[in-house]
Amino acid sequence: MTASTPGPFTFARGNAAKLAALPRYATGGLRTRLRKRDPRVWAFGSAFGLADGALALLRAARRLEPSLRLIWLAGTEDQARRARALGIEWAPKERRAGFDVTASAGVVAVTHGFGDVNRYAVSGATIAQLWHGSPLKKLHADSPAALSLGPLSSVPAARALMRQAYRRGTRRISLLPVAAETFVPFMCSAFDLAPEQVRVLGEPRTDVLFRGSASGRRAAARQLLEQAVPGLAGRRAVLYAPTWRDGEPDPSVPTDRQWRRIDSWCARNDSMLLIRPHPLGVGSYPHASRHVRLTPPAVLPESMPLLWGVDALVTDYSSMVFDFAVTGGPIVFLAPDLEHYSDTRGLYLDYPQLTGARWEQNWDGVLDRLEQLDHDPAARERSAAHTAGIAALAHRHTDGRSAERVARELLELTAS
Repeated sequence: MTASTPGPFTFARGNAAKLAALPRYATGGLRTRLRKRDPRVWAFGSAFGLADGALALLRAARRLEPSLRLIWLAGTEDQARRARALGIEWAPKERRAGFDVTASAGVVAVTHGFGDVNRYAVSGATIAQLWHGSPLKKLHADSPAALSLGPLSSVPAARALMRQAYRRGTRRISLLPVAAETFVPFMCSAFDLAPEQVRVLGEPRTDVLFRGSASGRRAAARQLLEQAVPGLAGRRAVLYAPTWRDGEPDPSVPTDRQWRRIDSWCARNDSMLLIRPHPLGVGSYPHASRHVRLTPPAVLPESMPLLWGVDALVTDYSSMVFDFAVTGGPIVFLAPDLEHYSDTRGLYLDYPQLTGARWEQNWDGVLDRLEQLDHDPAARERSAAHTAGIAALAHRHTDGRSAERVARELLELTAS
């Protein structure tokens, strides 16, 4: 197993590491060409660990075709322990065994990038890039921030080299499933893929949002939340899910006065604010009270199974807005840095159109909006209609069988 790199991840650090590793990529590519891939062996990995779309796809493939050999590429001892607990075969991704598994697998499935498995052994595989959300913010080669090389970014040749490296890598993707037609051109552009590679099969990670009755989903999600969050039982849950800002702090962190107002609002309304920073976020949330709880991925690795247990979402540019919309709950947008974020990272959709031309600049505005939704039936009705519109935009498939569709497509690709 490998130790994590010290310090917060940024695009600049990650890209510099990729450039430094080019000799290893070349060596791995040569070694992989000598291997024969077995279509009955599938390798899986995710930066989230044994969770999200990769785990959903593994389980669907196991149900569809029990003869497949399905192997998880574990990056940590915790992942290895979880794989054993779930009865899933695993290999340490950065060791020789991980290279051998990745190099021999007919199918390789990832949620973030090739580093989810052994990144030096993916050439020649049928690669499923499951991604980890429907994009609102620009990705990969579409985003100026994603091509950053720190001080070297000012050198035109360096940025061009990084763009070329991104595109050369992502062109190897065989299948990238998306939740709706809305996202096809975005993923084609970001990953340099043809439309036939980006298929509207639904996202395996979202199947849990559609399975069973609404009341059953609500009960299951509340049970998960209440087990993980002390004091939540019987209280309304408001989730704050800020997006990652490439190592910069969250500009929406409440002031001391706003923290006090949040506590007061929660006390009056028997509510709790759950703050779920992005795994790569560097926000500062020092406030602790019985009304405010951090629920980072380290505590609750997957967000999809939780969303039906949330009563309102506060977010900025996170793809969670598309998934939470399925629940029909109110969404409050908080985006004090819209102009800066649009210039540096970029957005695929028009923000005023997506938000209904309403977003808040700070937590005073968020609390005012929540109070309005509590006391104004017309505002609640408009909010519900707006949420329904986002859900319709973002999800074509609502049968909870997207992982099965993706698995069937991969079986067809490897059979041909």
